[in-house]
Amino acid sequence: MVDKTNYIYSIIIPHYNIPELLVRCLKSIPVREDIQVIVVDDCSPDADTYKERFQEFSRPYLEWYSTPIGGSAGRARNIGLQHAKGKWLIFLDSDDMLVDGVESILNEVQNRTEDIIYFDTISVMSNDLTKLSNRNFYHQYFEQYQIDKDERPFRYRFHSLWGKVFQNTFIRKYNIRFDQTRYSNDVMFSAAAGLFAKNIAIDNKTLFIVTEREGSLASNQFGNIISKNECETRLNVAIGVRELFEENGIYNEENQVGEYFGKLRALYKKTYYQYMFKLLFAHPTYIVPFIKRDILFVLKKIHIVKA
Repeated sequence: MVDKTNYIYSIIIPHYNIPELLVRCLKSIPVREDIQVIVVDDCSPDADTYKERFQEFSRPYLEWYSTPIGGSAGRARNIGLQHAKGKWLIFLDSDDMLVDGVESILNEVQNRTEDIIYFDTISVMSNDLTKLSNRNFYHQYFEQYQIDKDERPFRYRFHSLWGKVFQNTFIRKYNIRFDQTRYSNDVMFSAAAGLFAKNIAIDNKTLFIVTEREGSLASNQFGNIISKNECETRLNVAIGVRELFEENGIYNEENQVGEYFGKLRALYKKTYYQYMFKLLFAHPTYIVPFIKRDILFVLKKIHIVKA
């Protein structure tokens, strides 16, 4: 029998107020004595009733924790990390799932030595698992890797946790943790892990089924709805990632600064110019492309240059 202090896998799942989908997620995880499942509830209003209502929450090798205050999946994941005993770490969202037949993949991974293994994912609609969503954008990295064997997109541009399996000792060695923010809490974690990993592996087998729900944070991010607070938070995280990369000699790899600067400019011009002014002193090179674009826009408006 496997010692419960010596799990091979720790699967960490943050959760807020979608218990039926969490049950679906848990059912996709094999019940094995070498798999520690950690659910960290982020202050769901009726979490104290879950064990009575859902048999799945009483399954073996499941541990349940709660955050002291709500509003951050990153905080929940950090609490999960404190309790993770497995050799390998997997981070699942509570509305996502592991694929059918995942046990064969887990059996293959357990004796690997890489710091991170990247598996492919498939994204579907949560209310219809047969319908593909439009969030399969990392799949192209796996296709391109078969051609050029270039690890950089995985290390520096793969911002989510989808399909990643991390060595626990590696994460602890570099004290890599999640931002305790409502948005983009996994971006810095993913960037730091990709940066510091001595060796990684890319495997095109599918490990996760990522689902898309209407009204979710991720759905809003990739759609047309984005609040000023969300945009500011995501931009701050993107700037932090770029700073981390540049401190370690990695340049021209982080493009989310431009993405969220563009969204700020389109949606919240006052905040956009406030950021421009702030970065003019802290990171002038970050804003040069935007200054040039704005100057060109003005010149076109007053007919100094042709539109």
